[in-house]
Amino acid sequence: MTTLGIVLGTLITAWFPLRKKLSVIGKDAQEAREQVKNSHDTNLREEGDERHKATMAAIREVARDVRGLRDDHHETRRDIGFLRAEDRAGRREAQALRKDFLEHVAETEDLMPTLRAMANKYLGD
Repeated sequence: MTTLGIVLGTLITAWFPLRKKLSVIGKDAQEAREQVKNSHDTNLREEGDERHKATMAAIREVARDVRGLRDDHHETRRDIGFLRAEDRAGRREAQALRKDFLEHVAETEDLMPTLRAMANKYLGD
């Protein structure tokens, strides 16, 4: 009998704080449910899945665009390299023509002093 009294006393003593705690947990759970459910017509999980699919589709599109831009960038750099090579070749050709012209002017200087004066004025040495 004494043991039964001790057990009942312990249960009664533990019941009131436990009951209060369970009540708080129940209210919190109800609030959480209300926040999740809210006034939406759709299920939160389904809505999240749909948004995830849309986000992933957008990310794939951006990735495809970035790959395209990267390809364009590489082509542009290659084209710039070709243009630089052509520019260097053009400069070499212009230098060779200038040299040939100045040699020709030097060879014909006695015959054409005016040509030499024009070459000095416009081309310099």
